[in-house]
Amino acid sequence: MPVGATVDPSTPVRFGVDPALRVRLADLSAGRPLVIDYFASRRCSVVIGDLTAEFRQGPPNGSYVMVASIEGVDVFAENRLVRVFEDAALMLRLGGPVFARHLVVSLDPGSRWIDFLEQPNVLAGKGPFRPNR
Repeated sequence: MPVGATVDPSTPVRFGVDPALRVRLADLSAGRPLVIDYFASRRCSVVIGDLTAEFRQGPPNGSYVMVASIEGVDVFAENRLVRVFEDAALMLRLGGPVFARHLVVSLDPGSRWIDFLEQPNVLAGKGPFRPNR
């Protein structure tokens, strides 16, 4: 099992956390859950997209499932992504320049992401995150 993760046995998601992020994860979350989602858009008849990870206020709505608790931080993923993660491993780390650090999600093997984007209806019903009210 990857370092720093306690995975809910009902979900097949495996997480790794960069050691530099792991020691700061609880402080960065400030009690907020971490939500892994995706952005996708159709350009010239091809769907392009990327995985996203960010701390959000309150638990996410019904289109997200809790997949792990890492260092006391609840991690949720968009429902459709759980199948993408079944035979892959996720790695969370900090990325970007020093003045604009952000969370980065890497997927290994990356071919699982390409397969997901090529599925029909990957954009259907995809809207912005809305916390439960």
